[in-house]
Amino acid sequence: MKLYVLAETYQSLLEAMQDEEQAISLADTLESIEEAIDAKVENIAKVIKTIDGEVKLLKEEEQRLASRRKALEARIDGLKQYTLSTLEQAGLTKVKGALLTVGIRNNRPSVVVDESELPAEFLIPQPPKPDKQRLYELLKDGQVITGARLETSHSLSIR
Repeated sequence: MKLYVLAETYQSLLEAMQDEEQAISLADTLESIEEAIDAKVENIAKVIKTIDGEVKLLKEEEQRLASRRKALEARIDGLKQYTLSTLEQAGLTKVKGALLTVGIRNNRPSVVVDESELPAEFLIPQPPKPDKQRLYELLKDGQVITGARLETSHSLSIR
């Protein structure tokens, strides 16, 4: 039986137990449903733990691959810089090979900014952002702040 069906049945039986005559016979049924719910929930928790282990392995593999990618990108950048400086030192702008042609080209000019000297008209205003840590501390201390409140949520703990 599915967990949500067990939960609905359990709740219906709890409501039916309001009648004292039915309460005695329903107690055993409730107990068996509760055991079934416990077993289902435990099995779901086992699946969650298994998937969580896979997620951790994937994260580690992502980090390993990202590290390897960054090392290869750094190697490419180093080789490009070495080749560029060698060509510039030799006074060459193009080298034609059997398969590839390597050349020096001018990049689009980039903007270099010193914000302390830049007129305000060139600065983009940023939208204000709430200080949630400060709000949390004040609300926790009992202060009432319009537009902010503490809200309790629930999460599942599997140990």
